[in-house]
Amino acid sequence: MRTLYKIFATVVCSLLVVQSSWAQLNVGGVALNNDIISWGDMYNLTHTTHNYGTARSMAMGNAFTALGADMISASLNPAGIGMYVNSDVSFSPMMQFTKSHTPGTDPFHSNDFKDHSERFGMSSAGGVFTAYRGAGALTNFNFGFVYNRIADFNQNIKYASWGNPSNDSMANLFCTLSNVDGLITDADGKMSWGNDPYYWGPVLAYKNGLTNKDDQGWYIDRIGPDAEIDQYTSLETRGSIGEYDFSFGFNFVDKFYLGFTLGIQDINYKRNVFYGEDYVYADGNYPNGNDMPYQLTYMNYAQTTRISGSGVNFKLGFVWRPATWLRIGAAYHTPTAYRLSLEYFGDMWSETYSAGSNPDGYDIDNSGYMWDYVESPVQEDKGKNRWKINSPSRVMVGAAVTVAQRLIISADYELSFINKAKLKGSPIQGLDYVGTMSEMFKNSNTVRLGAELRLLPALDLRAGYIWSGSSLRYPDEIYSRPLIDTKQYVTAGIGFRLSNTTYLDLAYQYNANKYTRYQSFYGTGMANEWENAEAIAVRSSVDRHIAVLTLGFRF
Repeated sequence: MRTLYKIFATVVCSLLVVQSSWAQLNVGGVALNNDIISWGDMYNLTHTTHNYGTARSMAMGNAFTALGADMISASLNPAGIGMYVNSDVSFSPMMQFTKSHTPGTDPFHSNDFKDHSERFGMSSAGGVFTAYRGAGALTNFNFGFVYNRIADFNQNIKYASWGNPSNDSMANLFCTLSNVDGLITDADGKMSWGNDPYYWGPVLAYKNGLTNKDDQGWYIDRIGPDAEIDQYTSLETRGSIGEYDFSFGFNFVDKFYLGFTLGIQDINYKRNVFYGEDYVYADGNYPNGNDMPYQLTYMNYAQTTRISGSGVNFKLGFVWRPATWLRIGAAYHTPTAYRLSLEYFGDMWSETYSAGSNPDGYDIDNSGYMWDYVESPVQEDKGKNRWKINSPSRVMVGAAVTVAQRLIISADYELSFINKAKLKGSPIQGLDYVGTMSEMFKNSNTVRLGAELRLLPALDLRAGYIWSGSSLRYPDEIYSRPLIDTKQYVTAGIGFRLSNTTYLDLAYQYNANKYTRYQSFYGTGMANEWENAEAIAVRSSVDRHIAVLTLGFRF
């Protein structure tokens, strides 16, 4: 009889159901809730990054709020467009190398995990053109069309944990969720997909043998109480945000510069999440085939989320030049109003060993195994069901000084109102995250520093540094997603004037990102802590190495 194993394996599930009337089950993690744009996704998608621009601006830490006369001015302070004295066209291809590190779960870090990704793309491209030059109060009027890649999501993270207790299997979480929310099967024992993708995970689990159901409710009958769970997780993200800027800059007697930009952003983001479990038994103590005729050996759960769309913003800025050696600038960026579509897809596959007499008559191969594979429907949130998000607004001030006409030193301060990001519309009625964003996040402070030394008439050396503080009110908490905590950038570069009209710049940027702790999955909130089902918490760091080349022509 398999009754004993069924009773033991369902203790956690059944107790969770008993408690459900007065306890709140909290469900989340990297491997769950991928069918929506969460508040963590909002933070990652709208968080300010600084790995963009031309080779000159990147080499100088993008400290160009006051400096100007660079393509990055269109996305930073459009008053810098008015500081061009000639028309300028340039393009800046880049190479990016990303490395991730997730420390192991044992004290000696013997199972540390590292991964990497490489990407070739366009960091910046565009042109600025002089439309008017006069001798009156308005000295110059310039306009430009510039593309800047303002965010990059390309990175791979992976990690694993071995020997976890059987009640910390994702099967327990799906079993609990099925019981608490009363999921049902039809008369033939089949389970329909339903209209809510929140439950597609429990449905996949049922159709892969992780959970089962009878008149008493949901239970687990293919994972023994002595099983140890080996867990594997990988998180792969791809995509970027590109901004197309229509900019206008005005120069008033080489003293005061005013500019504005209409920015149109294009966002493409893809997240692939893989989570797997192996079910092993110490010293080969597998359950008796009479008690547990079907025994899971592994389960794999893969999901893909795609977010795409566009956004519009407006930027206004000025630069004041009280002396030939001093520039002071400031700029304001309105929130970017995004209209986003979301597409979600998931599939799960598993292997089961028939250790008994195959009482249910499944199709078993000659070695005693059977496999299940099920795909979810494809969810598409678009049209009237699309997601509407407003990113945070930004304010920045800066100053730049020139020493002996050979050395430029520039410094910027930026304030980003992360906690004011808003979900303006979604397919889920009543969802807004307003309280969550203000509770979890605070304003973000960033300092950018840059220097340029004219070593020779046709050779410049450059260096820079960027520090971006944490926007998290609770940086030591465990989150559903890895959220960026702090960022640091170290930059360097060199510039060549090949002729009176042609220049070539090279830059290198090293970017170190520290992330919060996060989990593959969790189902917590029950009265008795031991009844919760959750994966271990891990913490990752990601380093980026970026090389940019800019070729430009002035005329």
